[in-house]
Amino acid sequence: MAQSERTLYQFPISHFCEKTRWNLDAKGLRYDIQNLVPGPHRRVIKRLAKDSRGSVPLLVDNGVVLADSTDIALHLERAHPSTPSLIPASGPERERVLELEAYYDEAAGKHVRRWMYAKLFEGGADLRRLMFGAFPAPVRLLGGLLIPVVKALIRRQYNLVPPKVEESRVKMMEGLDRLEREIQGDPSRYLVGSSLSIADITAAALYGPLVAAEGSPYAAQPGEAVPQEIAELRAAVLARPAGQWLLRRYQEDRQRVARGFGARPDAAHGSAT
Repeated sequence: MAQSERTLYQFPISHFCEKTRWNLDAKGLRYDIQNLVPGPHRRVIKRLAKDSRGSVPLLVDNGVVLADSTDIALHLERAHPSTPSLIPASGPERERVLELEAYYDEAAGKHVRRWMYAKLFEGGADLRRLMFGAFPAPVRLLGGLLIPVVKALIRRQYNLVPPKVEESRVKMMEGLDRLEREIQGDPSRYLVGSSLSIADITAAALYGPLVAAEGSPYAAQPGEAVPQEIAELRAAVLARPAGQWLLRRYQEDRQRVARGFGARPDAAHGSAT
């Protein structure tokens, strides 16, 4: 199988990595995947991008190294103009798309992650499947042993204390309120204009863990127990126009590119570095 001209270094469960996968798929660009183990991943990322904070996603596109999902999106528009455009070239629509992309990076990015981790930990969720289910068996085994260490690192990195967790819940809901205003309560509308943009991808991907849409990396598995607080908030969100919008973006846009020209039959899924 021929190697792609681009490689995405990622965590399978990261919603920022899902944003970049969706971005690449919507542009119809083939890419290989290198799944990294949390913790040791920093050595790999800093070797590739010396000025990076060691975070994922990181994309290497024909020798160009990009270590941020927004930088990746802007690069893909410049480097691949013949593929479907996700960022208008100029004018008010470009400004609005980029403003909404930045807003949801903040409102949904760290706050969804903090709140979800806190409730998963409190609810005793199976973190081995969640974090290491996409890896080969030896890595899954090692990951199971590392779970206590990973949990301690996450608690410290995301400051999982009750006031901060509640602050994140409020910020998440504010982001959903704004989404409903932007779409005027109509789940069929895109955030800007009449077609999918990086603003839609950002909002849908970063709220993905909360709604667990079918076709997302966060879809519930048969028989899987969902912590009560997550289940209750998920149900409340899905009853709103914003929740229905998030489901539609996965059903109508994410799954379409996964089935169509954006599919990645030559991607190296499940590899570990």
